[in-house]
Amino acid sequence: MSTPTKNQPLLPTGGRSARRARQVAEAEAVRAQEASYRPQNGYLSWLLTRCNRELGRHVDRVLDEVDLTEAQYGVLQALVHLKSASSATLARSVQVTPQAMVGLVAALERKGYIARTSHPGGGRVITTTVTPLGQEAFDTAKKRVRALERTVRKTLTEEEYGVVVDHLEKLGNALSEL
Repeated sequence: MSTPTKNQPLLPTGGRSARRARQVAEAEAVRAQEASYRPQNGYLSWLLTRCNRELGRHVDRVLDEVDLTEAQYGVLQALVHLKSASSATLARSVQVTPQAMVGLVAALERKGYIARTSHPGGGRVITTTVTPLGQEAFDTAKKRVRALERTVRKTLTEEEYGVVVDHLEKLGNALSEL
């Protein structure tokens, strides 16, 4: 354990929980600084980034409770939808590099959440599928993420929510065409 200073909390010093605790502490410090900041220009991009960061922090916390990262959750979500896929397809679907996908697949395979088999057509392609344990982990994570989304959604009326979704979809489409 690290020794706390006057303004520094006691944090574990090794392993995933230590890294996570440091990340949470750093995020809290950034959040405190951002709370009153209003940039002169680029306000929309700043707001979208801030919302993404805040939501991501909460999603990370919820997924950490079921021992998944956001990227691992994305891989399981893609596999549940696609039924089976190659690592290249998964990398494209969760927007990571093929090299990063190697680590994600290895971690999920170690947990018993996915199985990899040779593609029936032969060649070097390995097909990845979700195991029953992986489906259970995904279902649990999905319920928790949806509960978080419902909590966030309560801050808006139905009409406001519809307007926000419409505008975000419109912005997303416009940005993807740039």
